[in-house]
Amino acid sequence: VGTQAAVLAGFTVTGLIEFQIPTETNRVLQFMYYFLCITSLGMNLNCVSSTTALSVFGTGLALRGPDGSMVRAVNGMYQERTQIFATFGVGLMSTVGAAIFASLIIMRIEAAAACSLVLLYCAHRIYTQAKRIFTRFSFEEDEGVSFDDILSAPLVNMLPKVRRHVQRYRDDGGGQENEKTPFV
Repeated sequence: VGTQAAVLAGFTVTGLIEFQIPTETNRVLQFMYYFLCITSLGMNLNCVSSTTALSVFGTGLALRGPDGSMVRAVNGMYQERTQIFATFGVGLMSTVGAAIFASLIIMRIEAAAACSLVLLYCAHRIYTQAKRIFTRFSFEEDEGVSFDDILSAPLVNMLPKVRRHVQRYRDDGGGQENEKTPFV
């Protein structure tokens, strides 16, 4: 999602820099174009920064955090996804909206109307497909994996004993011959 948002932000920056609006263009059309471009840019950059932070801090917590951090990281990443998808959706729709207003600004009315209808159809399809996919893959919180079965496994319960043996091995000189503490 972050990568796609970065691509959309790049399109928006290009639209802001390269697209020269004729001076006689209706001020409302200009306003809407620039407003949607800035909204797209802001939302897509927010999505990029959120996904980057989530990937760095979420995985960092999961891999290097204290006991219970894996569950905390997974739950936190799951909760953050709604905000990130919403931000991405607003950025994507703002990009489509800016394209509609760009077509109204630079094209004759017939071409602008046809292109705007195609873009509105695409926006409708994006929304309905996203809603359908979300519904298909959604589940209730109590249906999700709790990690209780993993955390209660015999191997997990043995980890403190293994750590103690390894520490004893290191304390007794590591690789030296020692009958008291075999290598684990």
